[in-house]
Formats: sequence, C-alpha cells, structure tokens
Amino acid sequence: MMLSLRRGLLIGLMIVSCFAELQAQNTNVNPATVNVEALSDAQIQKIIDEMEKNGMSQEEAMTLARARGASQMQIDQLISRINELKMNGGAKVSALNSQEEILEPTEVMSEKVEFEATEKNKNIFGFHFFNSDNLSFEPNADVPVSKSYALGIGDEVNISVYGASQQNYQLLVQKNGSIVIPDLGPVYLYGLSFEEVQDKIKNRLISIYNGMQGDRPNTFADVSLGALRGVKVNVIGEINLPGTYALPATASVFNALYLAGGPNENGSFRMIDLIRDGKTITTVDVYAYLIDGKTSSNIQLRDQDVILVRPYVNRVSVEGEFKRLGLFEAKPKETVKDLLRFAGGFTDRAYTHRLELYRNNSRTMTFMGVEEAEYASTLLVNGDLIKAGEIVDRFENRISIEGAVYRPGNYELKKGMMLSQLIQKAEGLKEEAFMERGVITRKKSDMTFESISFSLREVLSGKSDVALEREDRIQISSIFDVREARIIEIVGEVQYPGTYGWAENISIADLVFQAGGFKENAEVSSVEVSRVLDYEEIGSLNKALLHTFQFGLDRNLKFHPDDAGFILKPFDRVYVRQAPGYREQGTVTIQGEVLYAGDYGITRKDEKISDVIRRAGGLTPEAYAKGASLRRRIELSESEYQAKLAIAAQDTTMNPGDVEKVKYQIVGIDLPKIMSQRACVEDLQVKAGDQLLVPSKLETVMVSGSVLNPVAHTFTTKRKAKDYIMNSGGFAQRAKKGKVYVLYANGTTAATKGGLFGRRFPKIEPGCEIIVPEKPEVDKAANASKWLAFTSTLAGLVTAIAIATR
Repeated sequence: MMLSLRRGLLIGLMIVSCFAELQAQNTNVNPATVNVEALSDAQIQKIIDEMEKNGMSQEEAMTLARARGASQMQIDQLISRINELKMNGGAKVSALNSQEEILEPTEVMSEKVEFEATEKNKNIFGFHFFNSDNLSFEPNADVPVSKSYALGIGDEVNISVYGASQQNYQLLVQKNGSIVIPDLGPVYLYGLSFEEVQDKIKNRLISIYNGMQGDRPNTFADVSLGALRGVKVNVIGEINLPGTYALPATASVFNALYLAGGPNENGSFRMIDLIRDGKTITTVDVYAYLIDGKTSSNIQLRDQDVILVRPYVNRVSVEGEFKRLGLFEAKPKETVKDLLRFAGGFTDRAYTHRLELYRNNSRTMTFMGVEEAEYASTLLVNGDLIKAGEIVDRFENRISIEGAVYRPGNYELKKGMMLSQLIQKAEGLKEEAFMERGVITRKKSDMTFESISFSLREVLSGKSDVALEREDRIQISSIFDVREARIIEIVGEVQYPGTYGWAENISIADLVFQAGGFKENAEVSSVEVSRVLDYEEIGSLNKALLHTFQFGLDRNLKFHPDDAGFILKPFDRVYVRQAPGYREQGTVTIQGEVLYAGDYGITRKDEKISDVIRRAGGLTPEAYAKGASLRRRIELSESEYQAKLAIAAQDTTMNPGDVEKVKYQIVGIDLPKIMSQRACVEDLQVKAGDQLLVPSKLETVMVSGSVLNPVAHTFTTKRKAKDYIMNSGGFAQRAKKGKVYVLYANGTTAATKGGLFGRRFPKIEPGCEIIVPEKPEVDKAANASKWLAFTSTLAGLVTAIAIATR
C-alpha cells in the first residue's frame, strides 16, 4: 500500500514539475497557471515514460495530478496531448533503460567472394557443394529463431504484457549478459536457449504482475526476439579463403564454410573441427550431408567460434564406369565398399564383378585386381586409383531373325533350340516368303563368319532342321527380294506419266486409267507398246532389241475388239503420242500505231506479219513504218540450258548468272516493203511470243560514243551523218572514225565504208542513233619494251649471220 502511494506521489510530482519547467527561474510557480498547450512533445513523452515505468494507469496519474492543484481543463488538455502523441507514433512504448550501457551498431555481414580454384580442387568431391551457382549456403538473417537458439550479447528481447495489465518492453542483452526489466532489475540470459529465456522471463514477471499467477490468470506475457546481433567466426586451416567472417546469429557451420569457399585441395571434407572456448564442440563430416543428407553436425555458430579445416589423410581417385568421378576422401578403416557408396555406385554400362586398383607403395606402383567378394574387406590407402571397366558388347544368348516373318528381331537362345522353333516364336512366315532358300550367318570360334543355307519348305515340313547357336542371324527373304521389281511405264500425253507397279492381267486401258487418262492433245488411235525380249530370245545372239505393238483406243478407254485381249507384261513401256494436228495456242503482241493494238492468236502455221497487221486494222496515219521492229521470244530447251550453264562454269570469260533460259532477240524488218509487196521474203511467219512494235513518227537523231558532246538532234533531210557528229562537238581524241555505224529504229545497222574518195557514212533516218566507237588504250611502255626486245633479237641475229659468213 505504501509502495503504490509512493509511486502515485512521484507521478504527480513529475506532472507538476513538467508544468513548472516553463518557469524554471521561479521555483514557486502555481501549477494552475501553467499553459499545457505550450508543453513540448519531449515533456509529454517524459510524463508517459514515468507513468509506464511505475505501472500506473492514465486515470490514476491524472487523479494524483488533480490533487496537486492541476485544474480539470489542464487535465483534459494533458490527456488530449498524450493521445495525440501516441496516435502520431511519438510515444515509444518501450522500456529501454536510459542507464543501460550503449552497444556498438551491428557490423555489416560478410559476403561470398569469388576466387580462382585450381583444377585439382575442382575435381575433389564436395568442392562444388560450397561453390555452386545453383546451391547456396549463404546465411540468411530473416529466418525464424529456433527454440534452441542461444542468446548472445546485443540480441534484442521483446516482451509484450497483455490482458488486465498492458505493457511492452524492448530490451538489449548487455555486455554483462543480462537485460534490465524496469521495476524488476537485471535478468541474466547470455548463453541460454530461447526456450529457457521465455520461461525465465515469464517467471520473473510474476513478481510485478500478480494477474499472471493462479489457475485463472488475467494477465499474460509473450517473449520474442527482435534484431539479433551478428557473430564473428574464424575459419582457418586448409581453406580456400581463410579469415574472420561476420555472420547472422542464426548462421551454422556450413554457412561459414560457404563464405570461405570450402576446403582447398589439401583440406579435409571429413574432419572439420568446431572449436568454442578452446574446446572442440563437434567434428563435421560433409560427406554425411552429401551422401546421406544428415545435418546433425551442422550446428549453430556463436561469437568467436573457430572452424578448423584439417589436412586430408586418405584421398582416392575414381575413374571409369562410376556415377561420380573425381577425388574422394576416405577415413581410416574405410573400404572399397564405402567408396562405391561415395561414388554413387556403378553406371549401367559398368563391369561390376571386378575393379582395377592402382596403389602407390612409395617407390613403385602396385596393381591389384579386386573381386566383388573383396569390396568390403579391401582397405583404402592414400593415393589409390580405382577404375571400373565397361561390360563387353557381347551377348551370350542372342539370336536374330530378319525378313519375311511377322515378328522379326532379336530372340533369346535357349538350350537345344532349333530353327523351326525360332520361326514359330516369330509368329510364322509371311505369305510372300521365298520357300526354296534361307541363310544363317554364323560366327565361328575364331570370330570369322560362315554361311549355312537351308530350305524353308523342308524345315517347315519336318524333313530337315538346324540347331541354332549364339549370335546366329537368320535371313528369310520374300519373293520380291530375290527378283527385280516388276514395273511398267507409260510416257507421253497422259495426265500422270511415270512408272507403275505391274499386276497380273493389267491392260493398256487399266494403265492409262491409273495415269489419269488421256490429255486433250493425245492421239488415242495409235498407242504403242514396247516389250523386252524374253529369256529364250536373250539367250541367243540376234539383232532384235524390242518387240513393239500398236493398238487403238477411244477416249472412254475401250479397245477395238481385236485388241481387247492384249495384256501387259513386266517392264513394258506404253507410248501415247501427240495428235499430229495439235498445236498449243500461240499469241502475237502488236503495239504502237495500229488501229487495234493488243494480243492476237496465231490462226495458221503460215500466218505472217502482214496478216497480223491487217487483223489489227492496219497502220494509223501517224505510224512510222520504217521504224517498226520485231522482238522474238527465244526459249532454250532444258538440255540446251544445262549445256550452256556447264560451258559457262568452265569458261572464265563467262558468268553462269548471265545464261538465260528465256530471252528476246531483235529481228530487223522492212515494214513498208512487207505491206506493199505481198509474199515478199521480208514478210516473216509469226511465232508464239513475238512482239511487233510500230512507233509513231520520229523526229530526232541520237549521237553517242566517242564525241565531245553526246546529244540528240532534230532530224532534217539536209544533214548527213558527219553533220550530226560535228554538231555534237566533233570526234573525241580517241574516236575510231572509220568504224562509225548507225543503228536504225527497226533494229538494223549500217556501217561506214571507205573508198577512193574518202569515207562514206551511212544514210540517216528519223529515230536512228549514230554510234562513234572508241580506240582501245595502248600501253606505250609495253610496246617500247617489245620493240627493244625485237631490235635486240634482230641485232643478235645479224651479228650471228655476219660471223657465219666470214
């Protein structure tokens, strides 16, 4: 009772003292005159802390403040300020003792550092466990704390009291190993498990919270851990990255080994000591986790723990048909059987009855053949090399059957098995089986092969049989395998010419039907069949090569009654030729100055240019007949095209890409003569694809080539070729004047002629082009060298003649 009164008096004095802080110089201030709104948040927080420290409720504290002289208005304002500060998060409902010793901030956790491992280190079993991109033992601080977690210096303990009484504590484990609970005093927790800490704190809280006692408590407490102080661990010995590592308090031995890169090429994976306070707490065997998944030795670390990786004692190399290859570590008294377990056992291709063991006896090498029965008794020694061989690709009881049986393939050879029994296992022969002969290919004792023939007919009838041996391969052919494929062929004017399978009683009409019937251009009244000579005919010398037959059909595939009985034989060839009067439709194109330009079908074989122009309505008044030209379509056959490609590929002066299958050729025509004189030689027969162009009247003459100014000129009858050349600036320096030629609008050309009275240039007509060629460049230096060589040779010859005639 006296304790509660004393606490209330202290809180009341605290509230009054906060009121008086505004008048610090006046110690006799009247609390009733203090403005609560002028108090700072820090002063309000101080009042809240004192209330919580003494376990007083807000109503009790305000009652005592009223008794010390505070007005009801001040009390209401104070309650409003307290609630406002709590809502804004200003009130820290914690009990961090201001007198507690301040700890240093938690250091930054260590991270994995990459390093360059040796090839030998990479080959050691377990290296990739601590250095894998896919398997990480990086420590994680954000994990639930287990009940066995041991508290350390700097760990944060959170205590939440709820129920009839409410209070929150946030306490740190100080350097003396204890936390200080207000009104309760220090509680020593260092080194205790989290489960023990919970029980100890709850038992101590009962002394200040009576509601936690009894069978029906009304006050409860929850103890949890907040921020955990990290630990520093020293990893030493045969390690890839030895040093001191900062880890979360929840880290284990594997976490530290992961950061340190695991044991180096001399380090042991099976003798890793965890040393705490100078004593070895446990020895970690990484193989227990890698092989069996056991984690009992992977215990939680504490501050200043030491992990010592010792050198390996026995290391054995594994090669051959094991599931895991590389370097494995063996403890004393471990055997080949244990090594097999470490290596994952044999592969499916391994010879498991015997192993090869190569042992270093410090002077020379010793070879040992370890039989299967000795695996458990053969101890491993440092430096041993163990190899598992591969099974021999040899079958002890395999036979095979191929060909005209329903189930070809491999079969098991049983003792005393006969050929007839194998045929039964293969579900018998197919209908097309060749009954007169089969062949067994057998491997002899010296691994050479021999062939054994048999008659299927006699084997099936029981007249004879063959005893089978290992690796026998039985070949049974069909009647189609032992003779040439029987085919017939149809070529010519049918929808689908080609090769077809022969069948008995097939007629010409049947074959034409299979080939899609006749084309429209087929001559059905004269179908020819060629037939090879029979066996008797080819057995003697004669001049005959084939037999031929001709038959008439109609388009409904009906024979003449006299020919209906003709049946095709294997290798017959049927020819369906094109009707003599059939021609594919051809088209001539006429463009330019005709009355009806366009495409015209060729109606007759002897249709000429004049005929087509008359069908087009004749020439228009604007037509320039002299300039008319004909472009003729030239299409190479496939054989001609391939021949030209072959020539172009061999001739370095030709480009295969320039070879065209279809091209157009300019044909020079004299249209005025064609139209004025019927049946003249110039009136050519038109062909499919011809293009006839009748231009309108042309009024220009083009000058090109080796002139100073190539340009087009207006045509006039008064000018000659030389005049047009002079109007283009005249001849260039390298012009070949004697080779000037004129290209006329109809595609013909005329060249310059020489005579006694000078050059005679071709006649100029509208639309023509005057072309002045250019002289080729002459290499004067090369010519000089040739002349010097010639004169030198000539001088030597003259000298030799002079000497010879003396």
